[in-house]
Amino acid sequence: MGRYLILFLALIAVIAAPVVLKPAVSARTRDFAPQDRLVIITPHVEAIRYEFEIAFQQWMKEKHGRSVVIDWRVPGGTSEIAKVVTSEYQASLENYWKHHRPDRWQDSYGREFLEATSKSEARTVWLASDAGIGIDLFFGGGSPDFSDMRKKGCLVTGDAKAGTGLAGVKAAHPDWFSDKAIPAKWAGETYIDPDFTWVGTCLSTFGLCYNLDFHQRRHLTALPQQWVDLTNPVYQNQVALADPGKSGTVVKMLETILQQAMQEAARGATTPAAKNAAWDKGWIQGLTTIQRIGANARYWTDSSTKIPLDVSDGEAAAGMCIDFYARNFIDRLEQFNNGHSRMAFTLPVGGTTPSVDPIGMFRGAPNPELATRFIEFNLSMEGQRLWAYKKSEPGGPRQTSLRRLPVRRDYYVPANLAHASDPDILPFADGTALVYDASLTGSSFTAIRLVIRAMCLDTHDELKEAWAALIENHFPPQATAALGNFDMVNRANVTGTLTATLRQGDKMVAAELSRNLAQQFRQQYRHAADLARRGM
Repeated sequence: MGRYLILFLALIAVIAAPVVLKPAVSARTRDFAPQDRLVIITPHVEAIRYEFEIAFQQWMKEKHGRSVVIDWRVPGGTSEIAKVVTSEYQASLENYWKHHRPDRWQDSYGREFLEATSKSEARTVWLASDAGIGIDLFFGGGSPDFSDMRKKGCLVTGDAKAGTGLAGVKAAHPDWFSDKAIPAKWAGETYIDPDFTWVGTCLSTFGLCYNLDFHQRRHLTALPQQWVDLTNPVYQNQVALADPGKSGTVVKMLETILQQAMQEAARGATTPAAKNAAWDKGWIQGLTTIQRIGANARYWTDSSTKIPLDVSDGEAAAGMCIDFYARNFIDRLEQFNNGHSRMAFTLPVGGTTPSVDPIGMFRGAPNPELATRFIEFNLSMEGQRLWAYKKSEPGGPRQTSLRRLPVRRDYYVPANLAHASDPDILPFADGTALVYDASLTGSSFTAIRLVIRAMCLDTHDELKEAWAALIENHFPPQATAALGNFDMVNRANVTGTLTATLRQGDKMVAAELSRNLAQQFRQQYRHAADLARRGM
């Protein structure tokens, strides 16, 4: 018995050591006073973190005569960040409640205080509090992630009079927040939060990366140019995709496929009834495209950077990825191969929108003044050039060309483009982007994520098996129809009932819905495979 107790205690010590022994302040930031230490949580890669910290330190030294340091927190992608932040705020508010309220904390408060529609006392106290989590800023990710944080109450505007937060930056630089610099909206995308809790810092677009050697070996002269091209059976088991459950940015990419299909279907429709019918048809077409791309998928990775790496190495023939990931890999390939790249990248014309990577200040930020300076630096022309300039150019990054597109329209002038890594990419040029229509799919973002997971990820083996059977048997009509039966996830069901149910925030209900939906798709795919093998 004593021996087992010793082993048990040793196990507890091993598990607890990283938590118990973790220093409150990292060794790298220990020598800086609290007012000179900025804590940022981010999904940004190490190259971006390095370049922005070095440039911000130099800017602060020159502008304000201060030596500062950034304490980066990188728990993973935006989904992981959301889990960390909400969990920490729950603990923070509970602690705040115990020290500021006479009544006892109730377990239900931990759920209610983050619900935007909640009328509970916990929500009221939360929105009036300065309960913090020891983190100043949320930097990078997609606008849906920031909108969700804003709805929960995690992000704050700041104080214009005190000169803090985004409100403080606008008070100091009102000209930055205009159509000539940072537009409130562009191509249907929000670039500045209407409540002023976050603002875009740079742009992201989604596109197709593909391996040139693969296409040459197979004598494929038609290179992929549109999302639907990835449904071609020639890419069976050859498409690299990212898990939408790990990143809101990936969901946004797949939502764009639905948007494009719905808008193209409704082109020419003049009456409300005709538009609704066309949108229903486009919804099915969009789901068909997503499903068939998923059927061609080699994998669904939780690391978005893996996609261009595998495509460039020939481990996959093509993939859907964020523009700057692809451009950076192409840049590296050209450096090591005498200007030659095995991978190419294209933006589907009319099939992608330039969305923003925002920044916002957290409620209860321990250092709001320095957080404001970092927001200001990001939106200044010095910060904007850092995203786009080639490395070693004056005002550019030191080690790595970041190859991102600045959010400010007034950046795109010849004097800046002469130093840019990608001077020919002009995101604000007319006619190149899909105009995002939030009324079509925007409120159903979470529901779309759940549907895609059930349709393509949780059932990936069955989907691939059915797809292989259809290809082998030349797409017999009944089997093809069975695979593409979306009655249970038609537009009315997903944007209506499913969206309303998920909005209630009950995780147990959401999990049950996901399981049931996956099981229905699993049965459907097995039936389609059986029909295909019978030639029906």
